[in-house]
Amino acid sequence: MKIYLLIFLIVLSTSFCSTVLGQENSDTDIIDKNLNACLDSSQNYTTYGMTQCEVRAEDAWSKELNKYYKLLMQTLTEDEKQKLKISQKNWLVYRDSENTFSSTIYNHMEGTMWGTAKIMAGLELIKHRTLELKGYYSDKAPR
Repeated sequence: MKIYLLIFLIVLSTSFCSTVLGQENSDTDIIDKNLNACLDSSQNYTTYGMTQCEVRAEDAWSKELNKYYKLLMQTLTEDEKQKLKISQKNWLVYRDSENTFSSTIYNHMEGTMWGTAKIMAGLELIKHRTLELKGYYSDKAPR
């Protein structure tokens, strides 16, 4: 019974996040598709290969984050721009401190797979923020 509840909650949260954060059928889907294709490639079954796939995906998410930050800024009032700047500066501090913490955890674990786990944790932070900014932009942009 517990396993079914867990599966239901995972499916529900995935659907919710995709819908709320605007990821469904979007240009940002290609980043995850490219990451998965890269990781599935027989050339990338090594830790080095996986790391390279994740680094490329992280770079792609960073570019999308900057794109949506700039687009969102174009739609905001001066007051809203100032608040977004403050929010983004605070998010950058959070991202950096979270990456420092996760590095502390993963760097002390045995096995090369933890290096890829550390990169993936940072990638997920950037992806989440990108989808937040994209959602704000979608809500704010003139139609």
